[in-house]
Amino acid sequence: MKTFRRILLSLSMVGLLTIGVGFLQKAAGEEPAYIGVAKCKLCHSKQHKVWSGSKHAKAFEDLKPAEQKNPKCLGCHVTGYRQTQQVTPEMAGIQCESCHGPGSLYIKIHPRGDKEGARKAGLIAHPDTESCKTCHNPESPTFEGFDYTKLWDQIKHPR
Repeated sequence: MKTFRRILLSLSMVGLLTIGVGFLQKAAGEEPAYIGVAKCKLCHSKQHKVWSGSKHAKAFEDLKPAEQKNPKCLGCHVTGYRQTQQVTPEMAGIQCESCHGPGSLYIKIHPRGDKEGARKAGLIAHPDTESCKTCHNPESPTFEGFDYTKLWDQIKHPR
């Protein structure tokens, strides 16, 4: 009987590992997509509160009407810009995924506390200077230099 239980337990473990590896392989082949700040807010209400009062949240609104149609501006002022703001109004502004990466893959893993799995699925837990410089750079017409520490103090949020 003990041998049967050990075999059953071993087979169960192999089965679970196979399912887990299969899930990760499937996720690795998928293209990540943007899911929007509303989904992030479901678990991250404290972070959302800080963000909603920030310049990042108002980034699209701060553009002049002509700039709101300019692809050069939309690349930094609309999260995951691919289309016009009229088609994806829910993505206006610099949302969570602008800094933390598109969430469609890691949202399946992140809530379980699997930090390494979420990172492999595209989560950028702690954006660095280089991440910020994709928009905060001399190509921006409003660029006034970039001090990561100073700007981070304006946008940082609780973990």
